[in-house]
Amino acid sequence: MTNPYFYLLVGMIACFIGTIPFGPINLTVVKTTVDHNRLRGTEVALAASLIEVLQALIAISFGMVISSYLESNVVIKIILALVFIVLAVFIYIRESQPAFSAADILQESFFKKGLLIAVFNPQAVPFWIFALATISQYFDFEYVGVYLACFLLGVFAGKLIALYGFVIASDYLKSHLQKSSKMVNRLLAGILLLIGLSQALSAITKFTS
Repeated sequence: MTNPYFYLLVGMIACFIGTIPFGPINLTVVKTTVDHNRLRGTEVALAASLIEVLQALIAISFGMVISSYLESNVVIKIILALVFIVLAVFIYIRESQPAFSAADILQESFFKKGLLIAVFNPQAVPFWIFALATISQYFDFEYVGVYLACFLLGVFAGKLIALYGFVIASDYLKSHLQKSSKMVNRLLAGILLLIGLSQALSAITKFTS
């Protein structure tokens, strides 16, 4: 394929599809929008989209090496498990605070929150390894120069479009459901706990095998 716009389109579609299933990032966007407002949810979405570009680039450059290292390193798995379990417990027991003063909102970095959740997402690089392998079955892509730039731009756009869809849906949820904040808290805590437990189980299985 020699059309850079096609690289952009494929990157956008792949990332959009990968973002739709519920996970820690889109649920964090939902929670932030429900607890605060649409602008703050968009900040989280923007930060997560930037990290997604980096993770896709890592998968393109060192995909199989990184994946095999993560799969074989028990310490990394235990650290990830602890991070997600602690986050799940914190979010579950923390009282929902949908109303904040302007000073409170200014003091909290929602962009930083999006970066943190996205960086610690253990599913991202494996997803891109799978996505790139699937793409290679249909297209003979070369991730160099302007083609790589267009593909990564598509990744960024696909992620941001999908997450902004969650922002809009969350804004609707916030205005139509009285207990939406508590519901989102519990859903996010559950997702984070499942991810943490799955990492812990994987580490135990690897250690005992």
